[in-house]
Amino acid sequence: MLDAAVGDIDHYDPSGWDHGAGHQGTAASSLPALAVLLGLIVERRDALTSDDTETRDAAVADLRKRMGDVEPEVDDSSFWADVFEYLSE
Repeated sequence: MLDAAVGDIDHYDPSGWDHGAGHQGTAASSLPALAVLLGLIVERRDALTSDDTETRDAAVADLRKRMGDVEPEVDDSSFWADVFEYLSE
């Protein structure tokens, strides 16, 4: 969700709304930052989809570091943790 008041991109779990657990934290500080993060993933798509586990794991580790350098929210975001887990499978 875009928080229009401050520009953050918040991770919101619609399944948690009735338990007060819908808000899962910030995924990016702005739409441009989110676009950069997604671009970093696209840049590494070949390595991230490699059949070689070592290549894929190295790409995910490098991606996590580069994304964290661009956007500090990445390190503490459950959204990005789920993305990295998916990419590591």
